Amino acid sequence: MAISQPTPDAQHDTHPVRASLTVLVTRDADGDLQEGVRARLAAVDCVVAVDRVDVSGLRPALNDLRVEVDAAMRVRDPSDGGLSDALEAGFGVREVRDVAPQ
Repeated sequence: MAISQPTPDAQHDTHPVRASLTVLVTRDADGDLQEGVRARLAAVDCVVAVDRVDVSGLRPALNDLRVEVDAAMRVRDPSDGGLSDALEAGFGVREVRDVAPQ
């Protein structure tokens, strides 16, 4: 599963961040666990690209896997609220514990 790269113009409006968060990945998702996490994070509105995903914990649930990750991403400033709120608004993102510039 490929994650699209931003255009050169989009890179000027992005900010590299490191985030610790919980992501839900469906059990029948294509690819491996890291690809599932990358796909979930890449689908969040403010995320331009996911550069790195480090899995630090895993808890199986009935229909999904709750994955604790540290992720390096490039993001746009959210138009409303903070970056943590914008990330948590993404489908499958459950808890944002920390977000810091990289």
